Amino acid sequence: MKKRFLIVDDHSTNRGFIKDVFLYFELSCDEAKNGREAVEKWAHEDFLAILMDIEMPVMGGLQATQIIRTREKQEERSHTPIYAVSGCTAFSNPKEICRMAGMDGFIAKPITINQLLEVVMPLAHR
Repeated sequence: MKKRFLIVDDHSTNRGFIKDVFLYFELSCDEAKNGREAVEKWAHEDFLAILMDIEMPVMGGLQATQIIRTREKQEERSHTPIYAVSGCTAFSNPKEICRMAGMDGFIAKPITINQLLEVVMPLAHR
């Protein structure tokens, strides 16, 4: 049964902010520091959704998302919603790049509590 969210960001401050919001609203979560850790955790657990930074060392969010999407098909696993959480300015249209990589949505940094809740609350109660 899906119970938790996965927060993926290389900066502990960003993970901590999201985690604090989740704890306040009694939402369970796990953390990963990069895309490789995210793929490994996803391989062993079903998550309500993954909130993933785009630019991280070791493996970025776009590559991790593509791996997860490929493995979902290969392993016939259900679709895990993945939302980019990024202040990425490297792309002219980051939302489209994320969509093309297989992400379900985009939350721009700096994150506001309302932005975060608009995405996660419907997922938490489905």
